Amino acid sequence: MIWIHTRLTFIALLSAFGLLSCSTQAPKSLMNVQAGEVFILKQPLVIPSEKARAFIQFGQASHHSFNHYEPHCRIEVNSLSEQPQTIYPEEFMISSVTIGEEMITLQTQPMQLAQNQYRYNSTMIDAPASSAYLAFRNNEREESMDLVHLYLQSNRQPNVLRLTCAGSLSNGDLQDAPRSYRPQRKEINIILGDVGQVKP
Repeated sequence: MIWIHTRLTFIALLSAFGLLSCSTQAPKSLMNVQAGEVFILKQPLVIPSEKARAFIQFGQASHHSFNHYEPHCRIEVNSLSEQPQTIYPEEFMISSVTIGEEMITLQTQPMQLAQNQYRYNSTMIDAPASSAYLAFRNNEREESMDLVHLYLQSNRQPNVLRLTCAGSLSNGDLQDAPRSYRPQRKEINIILGDVGQVKP
């Protein structure tokens, strides 16, 4: 009996490992940017002190914020710094691509944020405790942004984490299309403008 229990436990562990080791790559049917492509940063970007990201919208970089009702990109770093961090022009290898959804409610109070970043072909779900906020409020769908994470790899700038690009904030209203759609390569390059480019 103990032997059977041990064997079942071993099989369960192998199954769990198999599920967790599945590819997190977004399928081509949903995202035409794939791992192995490159993100070319064409001009320096400054990440403010104690911040983890800089925003890009309409081909312009911003250190502070962006218009939530228009598509945007943001470049993110792994670690904060007490000093501003400069990301220098370089060709970054895209190591993986995941897609997800970000729920944001804009209020006069500080912005409340809840993320539900899911990965295709994986049982792993990254959803903080505040994800309960994703539920419907007043019988209306919460506004969200469909996004894509392009994870970046660089030996010279290892603190650079990813380029994230998102459609406009929308509650699903058809009038928000196509701005609210998750950006593909063409749309990402339009957002980036002279700041950068994604190439196969």
